[in-house]
Amino acid sequence: ISMFQILIYCYSEAIKSSREIEKMCKYDLRILYLLQGQKSPDHSTINRFRQKLEPFVEKILEKNNKFLIDNKLLDASSIYIDGTKIEANANKYTFVWKKAVIKFKDKLIKKVIKYFNLDETIEENSLIKFLENENKKLSKKIESENIVIVHGKGKRKTDTQKKFELIDQYLTKFLEYNKHLEIIGERNSYSKTDHDATFMRMKDDHMLNGQLKPAYNIQFATSGNFILGIYGSHHPSDMYTLPLLINKLYPIYKNKMDKIVCDAGYESEENYVFLDEKKLRAFIKPSNYEISKIRKYKKKQEFRENLIYDKDLDQYKTEEGKIFLRIKDRKKVKKSGYISISKVYKCFDWNLNGTKTKSIWFTEIFEKYRLKSLENITSNEGINERVNRSVQAEGAFSKLKEGLKYSRFKHKGLKNILSEMNLMAIAMNLNTLTYKILNKDFNPTRYISVEEKVA
Repeated sequence: ISMFQILIYCYSEAIKSSREIEKMCKYDLRILYLLQGQKSPDHSTINRFRQKLEPFVEKILEKNNKFLIDNKLLDASSIYIDGTKIEANANKYTFVWKKAVIKFKDKLIKKVIKYFNLDETIEENSLIKFLENENKKLSKKIESENIVIVHGKGKRKTDTQKKFELIDQYLTKFLEYNKHLEIIGERNSYSKTDHDATFMRMKDDHMLNGQLKPAYNIQFATSGNFILGIYGSHHPSDMYTLPLLINKLYPIYKNKMDKIVCDAGYESEENYVFLDEKKLRAFIKPSNYEISKIRKYKKKQEFRENLIYDKDLDQYKTEEGKIFLRIKDRKKVKKSGYISISKVYKCFDWNLNGTKTKSIWFTEIFEKYRLKSLENITSNEGINERVNRSVQAEGAFSKLKEGLKYSRFKHKGLKNILSEMNLMAIAMNLNTLTYKILNKDFNPTRYISVEEKVA
């Protein structure tokens, strides 16, 4: 217990290095009080304790939050979600790109097929087995004919040795490429010094050249200035992380959760449908919210809104009598497997501004949910929720990066960095609780910008 108290206290004071914690244990009076005369731990003991703590740290954060809810200090009805990219503990120039690996592998396959004059339709596994068999044959030949394997300057290699070494080189390359693809999985890249890290474009671009760095996309779910849950992702886009984070929180807080408040980066049809199935209200800012205020965009929207729909013929008609016929359905399959369907309509006699045809399309499910979310965020309740998201969700990352000086991970591997983030969350929650106790504020934190109507 003393070790855990020391660890959380040091994290709350922006001290994360095991050697710095060791130094604090020797000289800091507050930690000496926690030790109660026990021998101060060295850096190796601290690191071993952190490793053993990893399977339990998420549960500890959950128990702490349950304590806050039970004591009316936290209300988990509104969940504010935001994400940030934090640089991994990996070198910048250790990238492996999936497309490059696939390209080089295809070139290798063509080279082997051409060299051995094989059938072009041969499968990769069969090709590798063929090379292994050829390698065994040549190995036996070298042994039976007592061929001396030579290397170095002035030595002449036999044709058998040359062929044996070439096949061995091909097999090594196949093994290397397949290992790269196995590590990458569904990602587009990975770092050789931290296999779980993915190369992403960061906000901190000091060279202004769009340099990619190995990083993790970290998602925080906050409420009442407390961190409820954390999710780490390889994907640079926030859109794909929302269902995964909610699935972590839902079994724990499903009786409390009501509103999910996010910025425009989380908007998608899949996310809207997911939240609706969970019976959670979406307060997601539409991605076209800002541009919708521009006159040109408004004019475009007015055109769509003024179209007259004929349900029987499934077609649209303009005020001038131009007809848009439904020509096809456009299917879009997301990475998660979700299928979004858009209805495409075309006018074949448009002849306006020199254009003979004009197409429009409608994604009915998405537009229905977007309209509902827009109503939510523009209501008085929604305005307050957006203010709270800006203060609480973005504020949590501000405390982490600026307050606690955490801008780069110290550990490697997704499992280890999530353990580190959960420890940081416990420390940050402890700081928030301390502030509330000192200010005698024993109610859930919520900022009010405009007055809400009481139902």
